[in-house]
Amino acid sequence: MKLNTLPPDLTNFVGRRREVMHVKDAIRTSRLVTLTGPGGVGKTRLGTEAARRLAGEFSGGVAFVELAEVTNPDHIALAIAETMRLRIESGISPLDALCGYLSTHRLLLLLDNCEHLAPACGRLVRLIMRRAPHVGVLATSREPLGILGELTWNVPPLKLPRDSAETLPEGDAVDLFLARARSAMSDFTPGADELHSIGRLCRHLDGMPLAIELAAVRIRSFSVDQILSQKMALFDVLKVGNRAGPARHQTLWAAIHWSYELSSPDERALWERLAVFSGSFDLQAVEQVCAGDGITASDVVSLLGDLVEKSVVTRTEGRAGGRRYRLLESIRMFGLELCGSVEVWRRRHRDYYLQLAEQSERSSLWDRQLETVQRLEGSLGNIRAALEYSFTHPAERLLGLRMTAALWFYWNACGHLQDGCHWLRRALVENPDPSADRAKALWVLGWFEMLRGNNAAARENLDECRSVADEIEDETASICAIQFRGTVEQIDGDFAHALDLLEAARKGHERSGQPSALSILCGAQLAFVHCLTGEVDKALQACDLALAQGALHAERWATSWVLWARGLTEHLRGDLASSTSLLRDSIDLKRSLGDWLGVTMCVEILAWNAVDTGWSARAARLLGIGRMLHGSMGGMTPLFGASALVEKRDVCEARARLELGDEIFDAEYAAGHHLELPAALHFALEEPSGEPEPTEPEPTRPAPTADREEVLTARELQISRLIAAGLRNSDIAESLTISRRTVEGHVNRILAKLNFRSRAQVAAWMTRRQFDLQRTR
Repeated sequence: MKLNTLPPDLTNFVGRRREVMHVKDAIRTSRLVTLTGPGGVGKTRLGTEAARRLAGEFSGGVAFVELAEVTNPDHIALAIAETMRLRIESGISPLDALCGYLSTHRLLLLLDNCEHLAPACGRLVRLIMRRAPHVGVLATSREPLGILGELTWNVPPLKLPRDSAETLPEGDAVDLFLARARSAMSDFTPGADELHSIGRLCRHLDGMPLAIELAAVRIRSFSVDQILSQKMALFDVLKVGNRAGPARHQTLWAAIHWSYELSSPDERALWERLAVFSGSFDLQAVEQVCAGDGITASDVVSLLGDLVEKSVVTRTEGRAGGRRYRLLESIRMFGLELCGSVEVWRRRHRDYYLQLAEQSERSSLWDRQLETVQRLEGSLGNIRAALEYSFTHPAERLLGLRMTAALWFYWNACGHLQDGCHWLRRALVENPDPSADRAKALWVLGWFEMLRGNNAAARENLDECRSVADEIEDETASICAIQFRGTVEQIDGDFAHALDLLEAARKGHERSGQPSALSILCGAQLAFVHCLTGEVDKALQACDLALAQGALHAERWATSWVLWARGLTEHLRGDLASSTSLLRDSIDLKRSLGDWLGVTMCVEILAWNAVDTGWSARAARLLGIGRMLHGSMGGMTPLFGASALVEKRDVCEARARLELGDEIFDAEYAAGHHLELPAALHFALEEPSGEPEPTEPEPTRPAPTADREEVLTARELQISRLIAAGLRNSDIAESLTISRRTVEGHVNRILAKLNFRSRAQVAAWMTRRQFDLQRTR
């Protein structure tokens, strides 16, 4: 799968044409380029723009890795691996897994905000350069990484206008001010005098993009001359905010400090308190963490709005449409430096996320799971910061253990198993004494290790959990340990023992009188093992009982797993229509929660159903989608370690390949593998149209070679690329803003010109052509 983790552009890229060209040329001639300069000069934006324009030259894609939230040098490789969604095998370090992957791919790695980790980043990049000869590295940092072969490129401020009364000011700095001012006030149309004032303001701000953007947003409240007069009166004083730094750092400090001085005392206080957040946060978090000591919860709402208006706080949209906020890193660090009681607010920050973790565990057991996911979505940076605070303060370590274990639903359902394992291990090391929280952390870690393919570690943790649970008489922890020990035995092939353990866990949940998502999940686990033993009637019975319990409490997550198990059961019974319907219902639930592991498992069986009903091309594409999703999971055990199901998948692929031929199969598989997630889900959930493909391979007519592509027009080549990407005629029509009939005409002409009979042949030819073009670069 070609990577592209570049962040989306929220505003248009202004100017910097020469700089982009220089950075692109530098990457082509030097494998390591570091963009240096002060915070706020635009290193990240320039780097991402250059990387976006270079993406076509790297067959493996571009990986953007934000390091601002990484505080431990030992976690850099893990952060990169997680961003790339690499699978890390048991016993392999994140560093070795990362270098192993990079050694076989040609891609561009963009490491952003390296300054606080510069020596460690330098060591890591040096190792990558040695072991991955086809990887280019573009870094942004306030200082060089300091290794041999590094090309440092100092990012200059934006081009400033000349100080001339005869000509109107022009240049990138003025263009940026105008663009951002018009975003803030759409009818902003400055006259000649105001344009000259803008030129003077940009020169006073030394062309620093952050400073210019902060000034431009003030156009809502002040004229340019008013902004300029305020700036000129304060400039000399504000310059001394950080005299110890270089001149360019003083300039950034002046820009941020200027915005700080123009804020009210309460706005400044809130700014300083917001600096304890890492990554994005929502309004409720701000109200709970930052209220107090002169600022009421009701004040927070208006003050936060004021800081958003002044571009001190950035507003973003969450996955579920909720509004979230964040501080740019340079503004956050400024606030931290001025915050006189930072430890007080860090503790309050930790207490809030501990409370949120415990609330999320309670609500995740039943009908508030979707709310839990939406509440925690985007909070990983803050969770890490809260846990780091807990484990670096000895008196807080037990609370860190409690928080880590309470987050089991978040770690699992939201796809953060690697993070969960890391923090669970650390929590257990820091808290060796027997306790209910330690017992919970042990069964959660055992469960996660099992999912990630480390059965030995899973067994060890689950067995220790049972010992601790027996010692402290914690029946709930004991039941959970027995439950997941059952799946460990299933993976090891001891189905009889697995069934005994799972049945004991089911009875334990029943005896406790406290049914939960875990008791429903136990039903899915039982059904799965019954499927593996061929006892489909018992599997159906286990599913029906669990589904009834889930429906009674409007539970979603475990119910989605029961639907998956029921879909597998119906597949084994030969009722493929029912199986497909159940699996689609499961996907609907899972995608709302972000359970991509579960979606992957559903897509696998959908592919088997497709090939069994004659839809071989669809099966090939679904297999490609499954591979794409599985590769993003970061080290999951394929098909829960069930060799019979792995064999079934291999048979599905072999049948589809035989019926389609290698060329068409590979094209369909590649098309699925390269689909973006929304398109992949749409394809998996849609009903196929038309008739199933013939079971015999379609004869392949001679295809034009790459040097014959001139037979197609530019529009026909564009449509051919969209066909190869898996788009249907209606999708192509919408993408290109043309009618579906027009698309159909283009497709017919493409088939005629290329002497092809099917869209699959077009996709195969275009995929091969794109591969050949990349290989020759």
